Amino acid sequence: MSAETSEPLDDKGLSPPEAARLYDRIGRLQDSQRPIERPARDRLIAAGDFDTATSVFELGCGTGTLARRLLAEHLPPQCRYLGFDVSHRMVKLTRRRIAPFGQRAAVLRTDGSLPLPIGDGSANRFIAAYVCDLLPQSYAKEILDEAHRILRTGGIACLTSLTGGSSRLSRLVSRTWRGLWQLAPHLVGGCRPIDLRRLLDPEAWDIKVDMIIESWGVPSQLVVATAR
Repeated sequence: MSAETSEPLDDKGLSPPEAARLYDRIGRLQDSQRPIERPARDRLIAAGDFDTATSVFELGCGTGTLARRLLAEHLPPQCRYLGFDVSHRMVKLTRRRIAPFGQRAAVLRTDGSLPLPIGDGSANRFIAAYVCDLLPQSYAKEILDEAHRILRTGGIACLTSLTGGSSRLSRLVSRTWRGLWQLAPHLVGGCRPIDLRRLLDPEAWDIKVDMIIESWGVPSQLVVATAR
């Protein structure tokens, strides 16, 4: 479980336009991160109780691999999926991957402006996988406040990000990753280790899961929280 800290939030992440430009360049290369991200995504799916979901909203859908997996293997037939991304290229890739699911699924491009163009209480699952670690943390916190608005009471937010390590190897990897990010963020996809728990208003959320998952020495944090 991640430690509490009173340090100010790190606001050195990428703005939505910067993230869009980076991921327009990265495109399908993002899928090369699957070996690192797959264990945390597996736990996210297991903890998110998606077989009872009726409406899923994903921010930062990337290449659409998680969306396709959820639609094909976990979401009930009546459940609708809506994804958003700031990258034109990622939106195109996701649309191709979810095309077989017809009207059950859609993906739209956003410029990152808040509030997001989705109604209050319109979803009962919110996903942001490896998104908050890309952005300035004050903005990421606003996004998670948006997640609370979008979710119905009792709805579930499923979040993953890079984080600080819990073992000697993962602490070394985390420090090295942050060092590379400080030198040239594009070398690590713009992401850096953060603590997701710090971004959630404790008066608005009940945190059900907060764990660190290591893959190839890279530590990821999984947080699953229920909206009050």
